[in-house]
Amino acid sequence: MDIVEMRADHLPALLDLVNALGMYPINTPVALRMNTIEDDTSPADLRLLGVEGSRVIACCLACVRTIRGMEGEVGVVKLFGVHPDHRRRGLATALFDEIERRFGERGLATWAVEGVGPHWFFAGVELTCTPAISFLMHRGYQTDRTTRVDMKVDLATADLDTAAQEGGLLREGIVVRRARESDIEPTARLVDEFFSPGWRIEVGDAARFSPLPLYVALSGERVIAFAAYDVSGPSRFGPTGTDPAFRRRGIGGVLLKRCLRDIRDRGTPLAEIGWVGPIGFYARAVDAEVHRAYWGFRKAAE
Repeated sequence: MDIVEMRADHLPALLDLVNALGMYPINTPVALRMNTIEDDTSPADLRLLGVEGSRVIACCLACVRTIRGMEGEVGVVKLFGVHPDHRRRGLATALFDEIERRFGERGLATWAVEGVGPHWFFAGVELTCTPAISFLMHRGYQTDRTTRVDMKVDLATADLDTAAQEGGLLREGIVVRRARESDIEPTARLVDEFFSPGWRIEVGDAARFSPLPLYVALSGERVIAFAAYDVSGPSRFGPTGTDPAFRRRGIGGVLLKRCLRDIRDRGTPLAEIGWVGPIGFYARAVDAEVHRAYWGFRKAAE
């Protein structure tokens, strides 16, 4: 195996690897491109591939981020894996040896293997991936066992009708509609005021798609709530948020169902809600079920 830095022309072969690993829902060219070569925090020297001939048989894709509650920049492995036909040959070890060496050359004091938004693949290392967890622990990575989860929604059975709720909101002067390009910056300002800085980038990423995978709620001309889908992966819902002054009116539920209807109407049977916060809300609103759980891993530089 040769270790090379990922280029744009590696995307088709990387997609083959991701499909072989069953990495839904990031297994599309758009998702891979957005989260690798179009991620400004993921320079080429931290996007490592293991190749044999024209085949990508392993990957270790990293970035440099700041993480809330941690000092300085952190080297973060966003995605790693080895093709099932090429395991137990030391390929993951070789890739991690190299990525950690490069983290060290950058002076990064902490290394992590976890989800970091925006432009994230998964929320962490899935708990069913026993070999990956064992591998990281053997290398000295530690986890506090805080669990992050994804939920799934069966779009064939979920009640996604919003007519009555939207009628009630309209009587309060609140309109819910698909966002226009002119709504993106006002939505980003709402994010700046109340939510995660990374969500601003994800809201902006909606402009890459047509139609815009973004819905907004407006009171007069003011954006008071939003919800997006596809921006962190195909058929993946989020981010979403409502101005605190307008909460507990059912706006979030309407936005959620509008997004899920779009996903359903293009023929997709299942939607995912990634890196979920309010599990109970999604369970009540659309019968969502937890279907994947993750841990994050970190260690101090050696």
